[in-house]
Order: sequence, then C-alpha cells, then structure tokens
Amino acid sequence: MAYVELTLWPACVRTHALPDQIAAAAQAGFSSLAINPATYHAAVSSGLSPQDILRIADYNGVRFSWVDAVSGWLPIRYPADSPELKGFLDYDLKLAFEIADILGAEAILAIGCFAEGALPLSQQIDCFGELCREAKVRNLRVGLEFIPTWGIGNLKSAWRIASAVDAQNGGYVVDTWHFFRSNSDPNLLQQIPDDRIFAVQVADAASDCKVRSLLDDSLNFRKLPGDGALPLARLLDTITTKGTKDFGPEVFSIELDQVSAREAAILCANSMRAILRRDDLPNHASAMGTDDVSDQTRRQT
Repeated sequence: MAYVELTLWPACVRTHALPDQIAAAAQAGFSSLAINPATYHAAVSSGLSPQDILRIADYNGVRFSWVDAVSGWLPIRYPADSPELKGFLDYDLKLAFEIADILGAEAILAIGCFAEGALPLSQQIDCFGELCREAKVRNLRVGLEFIPTWGIGNLKSAWRIASAVDAQNGGYVVDTWHFFRSNSDPNLLQQIPDDRIFAVQVADAASDCKVRSLLDDSLNFRKLPGDGALPLARLLDTITTKGTKDFGPEVFSIELDQVSAREAAILCANSMRAILRRDDLPNHASAMGTDDVSDQTRRQT
C-alpha cells in the first residue's frame, strides 16, 4: 500500500472540546482532523476565535482536512423523527464553506438526513450538482456519504446521484459501518472510478444489530476496527487497489466516550495500524507510559 493519510474523524472524540480533539489527534499521530460545524460553533461560542483555533492546530502540527457531516446542501437538514440531532446537523451550507475557508479544509462531506422518499431523486441530483459547483469555486472536493437509516441509504443511492452529476470534484466517502449495515454491493464498489473514493471512514460492528434501532447502533455501539465481526480487511484491500489514500477511524461509541480524548485517539490509531496492516502507521502504546496501555484501556471500553 502506498502512502496513507490518517485522518481522525471527530466521532471518536465527540465528547471533548475542539482544543482537546486537536491535541489528541497530534498525540496519536494523525496527520489531519475532520471538523463538524457543531464542534466549530461550540468552540467559537466558548470564546475561541477562528484565529485561536488555527493557532492551536498549528502549535500541535495538525491540519483540518474535512468539514464533516454537512446536510445544509439539501432543503431538509435533519431527520424529523430524530429531533435530538437538530443541534448537530441544522447548519447552513454557508457555515461549512466558511469553516473550510478559515481553517484550510480541503473537502466537504455531504450527507442526506431526510427520510427515504421525502425528496425526489431529481432534486437530490440537482442539489448535489449545485453543491459541487459552489465547492469548485472554492477549490474544494465534495464526498457524498450514504447512511442506511436515511434517504441516501446505500452505495447504489449515492452512485445514482454522484454519477449523474459527474463533477470532477465530486466523489464518495465510504463508511465501512454503513457499507455493511446497508448491504451495499461490492461489485458496484468496483465500478466506481479509481479517483472518486475520496476517503474511507473505518469502524467495526457486531455481526448484527442487537439494540433498539439501526440509528442507535450506528451512533452508540460501533467498535474499534478489528474488534467486531465485519470483514474490514477484505473491503479495505478492495478500496486501496483504487488508489484511495485517506483513511481514518469513525467510531461512535458510548464506551469510547468514557476515556480521555488522548486515550480514544491512541486506541483508534493503533486499531487503524493493525487493520491496514501497516508498520509505518502510528503505534503510540509506549507514549502512554506502558507497552500494555492499549490493552488496559480497551478493557475499560
């Protein structure tokens, strides 16, 4: 495998303030951190200026790569049946572009949080095309992510949108949890042009959903890569043959929420190193004071 860009997705450290997320990314050896509008808004509301955020990132040697979970490109920003997500998702697209411009992010991650059937496919295509055009003016790429609980529910749905638009700066972000939980087609994955899978978010899972809903499973019970039952290595091998270089953990987990940002980031970095089978990716067990710290912390989670 060629050079890999290791991105820390904020789900892994979601209970921690942005400065702690930045420091954790640096301590665990991630080269970049994705940021979502809700976290940015909270940081600014706490009294940090955008320049303060940049100074903290520069001091830690971490850059911002993605503006994560942007739903404002569609007329429905958050799911009507999950109003608790309003505070996380209900942000205007202008804020996403502002964050990218101020913090130097290179890409926007676009999601659709509408109920299946709530928006016609033609409208989804038109809106994604407009998003890609606006992003191109700002030299940004747009990665479309499918999420099985909502209207763009599988790879086929995302394919219909992105392939119809066929923008050079438009592509896909593949979340491994979503891929398997949506029963997406591996053969369709093979058909995606080699330069259009912009990033891969990696999480593991139990063999089946044993909680009250798929959304609850997704937002609270993901597992570290390699700790579950998903055939991640096989999927990642397929994707890496397409030249994708941006990989990172996206582990929504109430257990991971219980440890410090630093511990969470180190656990995630070590699990990514193992699942990608790369000796040159960061292994920071010794940074915590003991060679057994990953096992010790894993038992806590």
